[in-house]
Amino acid sequence: MHRKEHEEKVTPPQDADEIFKKMKENGLIPNAVAMLDGLCKDGLIQEAMKLFRLMREKGTIPEVVVYTAVVDGFCKAHKLDDAKRIFRKMQSKGVVPNAFSYSVLIQGLYICNHLDDAIEFCLEMLDAGHSPNVPTFVGLVEGLCKEKGVEEAEKVIGTLKQKGFLVNDKALRQFLDKKAPFFPLVWEAIFGKKTSQKTF
Repeated sequence: MHRKEHEEKVTPPQDADEIFKKMKENGLIPNAVAMLDGLCKDGLIQEAMKLFRLMREKGTIPEVVVYTAVVDGFCKAHKLDDAKRIFRKMQSKGVVPNAFSYSVLIQGLYICNHLDDAIEFCLEMLDAGHSPNVPTFVGLVEGLCKEKGVEEAEKVIGTLKQKGFLVNDKALRQFLDKKAPFFPLVWEAIFGKKTSQKTF
C-alpha cells in the first residue's frame, strides 16, 4: 500500500496546462524552467515539449530562457541532436541566443566529446558578440587535449583568438588553481610550455 502511494507521488503530472496554471497561481513560474530541465533529464521528452510549447504560448517567461532550459535539459540527458535542433529552432524563430544559451550547449557538447560541434558553436558565439566564460573555455580545451592532443587544442585557441576571444590570464590561472587537479596539458595548451604552473 505504502509502496503504491509512493509510486503515485513520483508519477509526473500528465496535464502540462494544469501544471502551468498551478505554478502561475502559486507564483512559481521560475520553477517551470526547472521542471523542463527535470523532465528532459528524466527522459520524459514528450511532457517536456508540451510544457515548452505551453510556456512559449503563455509568454510569461522570456523565450530565450524557455529555449535555453530545454537545450540544457537535452544536454544533461545526453540528447545532443535534440539540443542542437532546439537551439537552431530558437534562432529560426527570431529568438537571439544569449551567452548563457551558447555556454549551455557548448558544455553539453564537449562533455560528450562532440568536440567539432562544440568548436563550431564557440566560433558562432564569438561571431554573435559573446565570449565563452572561463569554465566553458577551460572545459573545451581540456576535452581537446584529452581527445585530440595539445597541438590541436593550441590551434583551436589560436582560431578563437583570431575571432576576438581575449584570454584573461589572471582569471584562467585562478580558475585552474581552484579546479586542480586538472588534465596537465591544459596548462601547456593555454599558456605554453615555458610558463610554469607554479606562478600563482
